[in-house]
Amino acid sequence: MKKLKTISMILVIALIAANPSLGWAEFYLGAYLGPSFPDNVNPNFEFRISNPDITDFTYHAKNVRVNPAIMYGAKAGYWFTRESMCGVKFPGWLKHFGFEIDFGYQTLNWPTQSVLVTPINQNFILKNNGYAYSISFLFMYRYGFLPDKEVPFGRLQPYVGIGPMVFIANTHLNIGNDYRSTEGDLGFAVETGVRYMVLKNVSVNLAFKFRFVETHVDVDDVILNVPGNHYIPMFTAYHLYDVNFGVAYHF
Repeated sequence: MKKLKTISMILVIALIAANPSLGWAEFYLGAYLGPSFPDNVNPNFEFRISNPDITDFTYHAKNVRVNPAIMYGAKAGYWFTRESMCGVKFPGWLKHFGFEIDFGYQTLNWPTQSVLVTPINQNFILKNNGYAYSISFLFMYRYGFLPDKEVPFGRLQPYVGIGPMVFIANTHLNIGNDYRSTEGDLGFAVETGVRYMVLKNVSVNLAFKFRFVETHVDVDDVILNVPGNHYIPMFTAYHLYDVNFGVAYHF
């Protein structure tokens, strides 16, 4: 993951260095942090048995709490302008649009709790120690207010972004001998916020982000008092609500 971040930063800087006119194209690099508030989740454990004489079955855990966490992240983005890549002039209205790559990290822990598991209607103690990386590819729209000579587009810039997300989650549950795995899944993210240009090249922003992803965990283990070692994937849908405070430098 660190290599991916480094490569992205190098590509942006290399593009700017290779063509000075890109300075008018408004690339930006930023960092942010803030709280992430997950909804309760309802994971499903699918017991898949190789014996053809035994039917597969599924257990459902209900209303599992997920701890809030601090999310750390970095962004690399680009806004179109009339003078853009390689000297190609785009229409004026295109200055409202751009794209952004967002890298985020947070813990993804379930606190120790008694959880009802159906259809057997038994309570089990669940706890998860995990973390997650998210990489969002957002298509952006912005509008400018308070223009001046230094920032003609406007110092105050509300914006919205939406796009696909790669979510890489590490899961380590306490219900088996070694019920842990790191898997990647596709989701989507929506972000809305406001950016203020403190200086010509420096901005601060406040953003609200929603992320949704259905994760999977592939594990062979003995869990939930079911005898025998089975292949037991777990499927969990996460709804994550984030508040981000950030700063960025614009080229």
